Amino acid sequence: MKAVGINLWYNAIVACLLAGFLSVPLKAQVTRFLVGTTNSEVAESIVVCELNEQKKTLTILQGLKAGKRPGYLSMHGNRLYAVSTDIQGENENTLRAFALEQNHGGYDLKLLSEVSSKGKNPCHISVDKNGSGLYAANYTSGSIVQYQILPDGSLGQNWYFQQFYGSSINSKRQQAPHAHYINITVDNKFALTADLGTDRVMVHQLDQQGKLQVYESQPHFDLPPGSGPRHLEFHTNNRWLYVLNELNSTITTVEYQNGKFKVGKTISTLPQDFKKVSKAAAVRIHPSGQYLYSSNRGANSISVFTIDENGDLTRVQTFSDGLGWVRD
Repeated sequence: MKAVGINLWYNAIVACLLAGFLSVPLKAQVTRFLVGTTNSEVAESIVVCELNEQKKTLTILQGLKAGKRPGYLSMHGNRLYAVSTDIQGENENTLRAFALEQNHGGYDLKLLSEVSSKGKNPCHISVDKNGSGLYAANYTSGSIVQYQILPDGSLGQNWYFQQFYGSSINSKRQQAPHAHYINITVDNKFALTADLGTDRVMVHQLDQQGKLQVYESQPHFDLPPGSGPRHLEFHTNNRWLYVLNELNSTITTVEYQNGKFKVGKTISTLPQDFKKVSKAAAVRIHPSGQYLYSSNRGANSISVFTIDENGDLTRVQTFSDGLGWVRD
């Protein structure tokens, strides 16, 4: 199989988001991972890739049919969960559960179930630490949904749905709520939703069964007006949370302890001399906890930050070689 560069891979099928790692022998210095796509014309819409660090090659191994535009993926064991723009009912899209099984050196994708996302254009999906609940954020309709995950990995009851309301100061992008991310805190006690449309991160508590609780007044913490929170990532010490803000290309540091969130510093993801339009997309932290990476669409780059003993960030590098519209 021919190895291709990252820029060629991106331009070929509009690569979207990295899902999870697949098991391969460590001695091979090889990592296999999945990539979703946002191109509706691609039949094999999830692709298995292999990164060989020794040979410095990136290879497309296999395509898997998973419905239209599985733009975000999440894995728990060998269960794969994906969003899709396939229609379910009126103005609702689809969430799918698959079993990913190895077969003669390749992989088979078996559909376990599909359900409505209860909203329009789901853009993020995640699974709790116990593999008992699936969460999805609907961008266009500004809502979130939680489904029960059954023992076989398929999706069961609709445990929770919430429609958000509100707006913020950006008249083009913040006229309404836009839920862009939902995931579980490291202690598995809360779920956090980044709402780009209201400059808020919503805080949802889980009950003893793992279901999201209903509040009369939704707890949240605010980000700077017009920032547009899009993506979150916890530090390896489980104490610091980093919020990536799309609209003004910034990262906000938040301290987390015992269910409390304290908003700290906000810094730019871009060099001072960059004056064009750019939109931040995703944030990741190195397993060592020493580095943070953010992607920039428009600047078409990835910025690298060091993390000091107080959780503060210092940008040390921004690189763009071979990169296109970097989403994650």
